[in-house]
Amino acid sequence: MSAPVDPYRDWGAAYVLGSLAPAQRREFEAHLGGCPDCAADVAALAGVPGLLSAVPRDRAVALLEPEPAGTPSVLPGLLAAERSRRRRARVLAVAAVVVAALAGAGVTTLLRPPPAVVVVAPDVPMRQTVPSPVTASLRLVEQPWGTRIEVRCSYAVPTSGPTPPVFAYALYVVDGQGSAVQVATWTAGPGSTTLPVATTRLVRSEVTAVEIRLVDRDLVLLRVEL
Repeated sequence: MSAPVDPYRDWGAAYVLGSLAPAQRREFEAHLGGCPDCAADVAALAGVPGLLSAVPRDRAVALLEPEPAGTPSVLPGLLAAERSRRRRARVLAVAAVVVAALAGAGVTTLLRPPPAVVVVAPDVPMRQTVPSPVTASLRLVEQPWGTRIEVRCSYAVPTSGPTPPVFAYALYVVDGQGSAVQVATWTAGPGSTTLPVATTRLVRSEVTAVEIRLVDRDLVLLRVEL
């Protein structure tokens, strides 16, 4: 029996490019917290928008359309290896096609490599604003297109009393004007550790705070000021 196919495995490129519909984005962000493979795909594609910004958005999205699904009859291990190889090949192909498209359009400006990734305040612990079993830390990674936020959120098991239920959480980014924008959501229960990855167009200097809120009550559980 073959392993089940991850229905989200081709969403990573569209997520990085910002072409997912709002409902799909929320669904994929919830999936990222429990899928290391998809989270790794998003991280691997993070530098691609810097290249794709040189060509029209609709053409850039078309370059990353997933390949038609085939029906190979192979063992699960071979199938997983083939999918991994195709994902890596697609990223390399995108870069090559972008360079070719620029050359065909007569663009003479040399493509400069994206700036080196700068990790700002890695693993910064978040402060609890109300007592809860939830703790978290984060790091902000500068990118040519904005900032990537990597969160590690843990939900401790209470030592006494009834077991708390699973809750939905949301990650908010606060800018210099005090405006808070939701950039990720996920669910978690006692004993779990989730690794949400979010992106924002704000550059690092424009992010003044990050919050984790309890969705049902819009209550700020954890906050860090930057």
